[in-house]
Amino acid sequence: MTLHYQYFFSQRYAFIACHIMSWLFTYLMMTFIVMQNPYASWIETVYGAIFIFSGALVTYLIRCLYKKHIQHRSNLFQFMFLCVGSCLTTLFATTILLLGVFFIAHIGISRPIPASQFGFVIETVGLSNGINMLGLAMLWSLGYLALSKIKSLSEAHSLLTVSQLQALNSQLNPHFLFNAINDIRALILAQPTQARESLAELADMLRYSLQTNQDDKVALGEELENAQHYLNLCKIGLAERLQTDIDVAAEAVTLKVPKMVLQLCLENAIKHGIAKNRAGGLVSLKVRCDEKLFIEVMNPLIENAKPSGGLGLATKNIEKRLALLYKGEGSIKRVVREQRVVTCIELPKEAI
Repeated sequence: MTLHYQYFFSQRYAFIACHIMSWLFTYLMMTFIVMQNPYASWIETVYGAIFIFSGALVTYLIRCLYKKHIQHRSNLFQFMFLCVGSCLTTLFATTILLLGVFFIAHIGISRPIPASQFGFVIETVGLSNGINMLGLAMLWSLGYLALSKIKSLSEAHSLLTVSQLQALNSQLNPHFLFNAINDIRALILAQPTQARESLAELADMLRYSLQTNQDDKVALGEELENAQHYLNLCKIGLAERLQTDIDVAAEAVTLKVPKMVLQLCLENAIKHGIAKNRAGGLVSLKVRCDEKLFIEVMNPLIENAKPSGGLGLATKNIEKRLALLYKGEGSIKRVVREQRVVTCIELPKEAI
């Protein structure tokens, strides 16, 4: 079993255990309070078990729906969903409790309920316990919403750290640095001006990667500058094999994008579309904005390769970050278009 699935199952079982323990504690507390009444009987514990079990079951189902369909929606939508869920929990638990009361009385375990008293029992038992369950369900909803937000923030920061480390490792790996430094050294005597410029670009690129930035989004202009440094360094070794075309809409330069997103996409394009191709090819970067910001990175499709429709490790990391940062409004996908592999990123427009 992989670490990913081990983490998934450990998190799932931890929630189930906490869910059961919290409702069990609620049941014990309510039972203790009810049994303080000298007129209470053991049948009250049965009613309480039916009532609390019903609430626990519905809130668990609400949590499953929230995780699958709601957690990436807006905060207001999430809050409204949990409020409606609390009302449904109250309605379901109260209905099940009343059915249990009438059924237990019908089979003779408790005192029979005359037909004339049905309305009184429904009003008394349903109203008092319904208010209690509504309070419990709202408390559960608010607690779960707070915990989910804390977890989302923690995951966002963790994924950002992982993404930055992945990008840093790809830049600082010995093979890349060895080639870049050797290429720059070869230029020192023949083309000293270009050597100085390349060395400055390498320093700027590494400085950008090493910067500790509390914000996980930066201006597209900063990303473009860093990406240009990276492409220039790659051109030293790949020479004519690497051709680039950058087309960026002027109004997009001041919009926010996740840090390192361009370099990760370009690195992926060069690694899989140029470095493995003897003839080289063209890597294109196009950025345009309409209602949203659209980024496309294109590289040649290598002959006889078997590209999958999935995403690589770097782009999968970007995909997870987009889900957390943009609540379902950002996306990344990779498609094959006219013998070109195209990585498409769609982001909401956010100005600096």
